[in-house]
Amino acid sequence: RPPGAAARPAPPPPGLRPARPPPPPRPAPGGMMRNRKRIELKSALAAALPVVLAIAGCGGDEVIVEGPLPDLVAGSIVVSPTQPVPTETINISATITNQGEAETPPTVPVRFSVDGAALETVNVGQLEPSESATLQITAGPFQAGGRTVDVTADPDGVIDEMSEDNNSAGGSFRVLAQPSLELNTPVTVSSSTVQEVLLFRVDITEPSDEALNIVLSGGAGDADLFVHYGDRPRHTDHYRCNSGNIDTNESCQMVPTRVGTYHVGVLAFSAFGPSNLVATVGGRPVKAFDIELEFLNNGTPSQDSIVRQAAQRWEGVMGREVQDWPYFQEEDGALPANGCFAGQPAVAEFIDDIRVWISIDSIDGVGNVVGSAGPCHVRAISYGFETIVSTPTVGAIILDEADVAQMESQGSLLSVVTHELAHVLGFGTIWEIRDWLRDPSIINPGADTHFIGPVTIPAFDAVGGGGYAGARVPVENGGEQGSADTHWRQSVFGDELMTPFLTGDSHPLSLVTVESMYDIWYEVDLNAADAFTLPSAGRAGLAKPRGPFIDLSNDVADWPIRVGDQKTGRSIKVIRPPRGR
Repeated sequence: RPPGAAARPAPPPPGLRPARPPPPPRPAPGGMMRNRKRIELKSALAAALPVVLAIAGCGGDEVIVEGPLPDLVAGSIVVSPTQPVPTETINISATITNQGEAETPPTVPVRFSVDGAALETVNVGQLEPSESATLQITAGPFQAGGRTVDVTADPDGVIDEMSEDNNSAGGSFRVLAQPSLELNTPVTVSSSTVQEVLLFRVDITEPSDEALNIVLSGGAGDADLFVHYGDRPRHTDHYRCNSGNIDTNESCQMVPTRVGTYHVGVLAFSAFGPSNLVATVGGRPVKAFDIELEFLNNGTPSQDSIVRQAAQRWEGVMGREVQDWPYFQEEDGALPANGCFAGQPAVAEFIDDIRVWISIDSIDGVGNVVGSAGPCHVRAISYGFETIVSTPTVGAIILDEADVAQMESQGSLLSVVTHELAHVLGFGTIWEIRDWLRDPSIINPGADTHFIGPVTIPAFDAVGGGGYAGARVPVENGGEQGSADTHWRQSVFGDELMTPFLTGDSHPLSLVTVESMYDIWYEVDLNAADAFTLPSAGRAGLAKPRGPFIDLSNDVADWPIRVGDQKTGRSIKVIRPPRGR
C-alpha cells in the first residue's frame, strides 16, 4: 500500500455480504490509477484460502480473490392434506439444500407464506455443502378457495450466496367448502359435474343411543352418499358408510349417535338434482343384525343351544345390519366348495348379514386344540381408488367335540363360542388386512404389537388404560401362531373375553372389544358391553396364567379369505394367511 493510503477494512465473516463501494472509474490511457480485478476461485485451493485475500504490489495491479460461497435452494413444497376444508389445519413442508461449495452461517432463516402473507419463520442450523434440511409448520385453518404458498430461504438477503435466484419455491392448494348440515334442516343439493363431491359436516353435541340418519332423496340423475365419523377421509373409498343406488335415493344410519363430527359426501355419479339432503337422530326403523347359523356337524341339543345363545349375544352387540350379499345366487357368483376348509359347502344363496358354519366333531381329544374360527369371505369397498376390506359374509367355527363336552360341564362353553364368533366377525382376523394392526409379532416376537382403532383407544383409556406406558391398544405379542396379533394382550387384559387364555369364572365382553367392532365398520350398541376394568398395566407378552384356564391360543384359522366387491359382487382377490400363521 502506498505511504499514507487508508487501511483496508477487515474482511467480513464467511458467508455475509459486505457493503461494496462502486467500482472506481477507469483511468485514461497513461493515467496512474491502479486496476482492480475480482476473481472467484472454485477449486480445492480456494477452500483453503481466506474468503478475501488481498495481494498488493507497489505501482502494480491489485487482485481481490473471493473464496467459495454457499447456495441455498428451496425445494418443492408439500401441503397435507392437499385439499383441506375450512375447519382443518394443514402441514406445509419444504426442503432447503445447500448446493454451494461452502457451509452456511450457523443459522439460516426460512420464511413460510400463504397468499403473500408471512406465517412463520423457522431457523435451520448450519448446512454443509450438499446437505439438506426438511422443515414443516402447521398453519390454518383457511377460508374456502384457492391459496398460494411460498417458502423462502434467507428472506432478508443477509447471506452471501453463489445465486440469489433459487432461494424461493412456490405452490398452491385449494380449500374445499364444507358447509354445516344442521339436524332436521333439509338442504337442496345438485351438480352438473360428473364425479364432483359435495361436502357437508354434521356436528353432534349430545350423544344418543338412537341412530343418526343421513338421507338423500328426490331429483333426477344418480348420486351416491358417503358418511364417516371422526377424521375426514381423503377419498370416498374411506368412508365407513356408502350408499350407491342407481338413483338419488340414498341413506346411511350410524349407531350410536356420537358426540363429534360426521363428514358427509355426495358424489355426482352423473349429473343430478335438485335433491334434498337431511340429517336426523332417531325416527327411522333400524334393521337388526342377523347371524345365520348352519350346523355342518351338530353337538348335543344343549350344546347347539349354547351356540345359538352366543350368536344372539353378538346380534345384540351390533347396532344394525350390514349390507346384504345377493351375489352368490347370481350366475357364476357362487362361493365354491372346499375353498376355505375341507368340507366347506358351496354357497349360492342370498346372505343376510353373515352365515356361520358350525362343526362340532372329533379333532384331537380333550386338552389339545379346542378349535379354530375365522371368516371365509369378506365384503370390500372399491370405487377405483383402493380396495377397503369391510365385514365378513361367511365364516366358520370348528370345535373339538371332546373339549366341547368338558367346557359345557365346566360352564365355560358359552364364553368360548362367543370368543370364536368374534373371530368369524373379524376380531383379530381382519385387523392386519384393514391396516389397524401395528408392529405384528408373528415376524418379530416381543414387538409392542397394538391395535390403532380410533374409537377403541379411548375405550381402552376409559376402562383404566389411560396411564398405560406402552402403545395402545396392546395386542398379544408372543409370536405364537394363532394367538399373537389376534387377541388382546393377556398380561394387560386378564380375564377379558378376547384374550388367548380364558381365566376365572366370568369373561366380560368389554367396551374395548365392542368399540373394536365399530372400528372394523360394524355399528354397535355400547350398552351391550359388560362392566370391566383393566386388572394391570403390564407390557409382557404371552404368559400362561396360573390356575385353571381355557387355552384358546391357537384358535385363529389359517384358511384363505376371499374378497368380493360389495357394489358388483365380483371377486377381487384371495388373502392368504400372514407368514408364520
